[in-house]
Amino acid sequence: MNRCALLIPHFNNPAGLCASLASIGTDEQIDVVIVDDGSVRRTIDEDAARLAFKGRGELKFYYLPHNCGIEYALNTGLEAILAAGYEYCARLDCDDVVVPDRFAKQVKFLDANSSVYLLGSAVTFFDASGDRFTINQPLTHEAIVWQMHNDNAFTHPTVMFRMAGVREIGLYPTDCKAAEDFAYFWAFVARYQTANLAEVLTKSEYNDSGISMSRRRQQQAMRIKILARYFDWKPKSAMNIAKASISAVLPVVVGRAIKRVLGVKKWN
Repeated sequence: MNRCALLIPHFNNPAGLCASLASIGTDEQIDVVIVDDGSVRRTIDEDAARLAFKGRGELKFYYLPHNCGIEYALNTGLEAILAAGYEYCARLDCDDVVVPDRFAKQVKFLDANSSVYLLGSAVTFFDASGDRFTINQPLTHEAIVWQMHNDNAFTHPTVMFRMAGVREIGLYPTDCKAAEDFAYFWAFVARYQTANLAEVLTKSEYNDSGISMSRRRQQQAMRIKILARYFDWKPKSAMNIAKASISAVLPVVVGRAIKRVLGVKKWN
């Protein structure tokens, strides 16, 4: 057994799963926990997945009896990773790809910085036309806390975290649908030191039909709930909740038009 397990939830996307597995470098010492969330239209081909994976580890498959939602798939995987005694858990989504030594770099950083419990990185988003844009998340814990009072300072498929933290704070929350990552990362940020690496270690698929786009209104409502949960009574935090509330009721096209007029690059 390796020290780190990679958690990948799957739903009707076996080709994307194989693409993600194929991007993992041959020298990476990592096991992969794959949780199928009740796929029916396109189920996992375990043989194809094993053929795609070239890392130094094993694949473990778990199957939910029906489509329960990503937070339940993630928690099923986390419970298996906890039970097995892994030290670290990394995240990736189907269709997302990694640089060949991403996990080795993150393990090296966490080994050298024992106080850091959650680690992300910069991420480049791509679609069928190629790379679209890169998000450079804040690097230090202080800057991360500042951003978390506005929006998520971590891109979910880039993170690696200590399972010791999971043992203390528990699993992904199930009361923050479409924003379970923001809520979970806040639990880490509120309790431990956190960081992001400046290097792009993951490329993530940009998909307008993805959960963050198709369930935007629900996600915004959950975001307001989370911001209120960690409200620190500072004017900036109050302003951020107000902006999030306005954004939640505006149609996407209207919000984007307002941002263009105001010259705001990020107000979501």
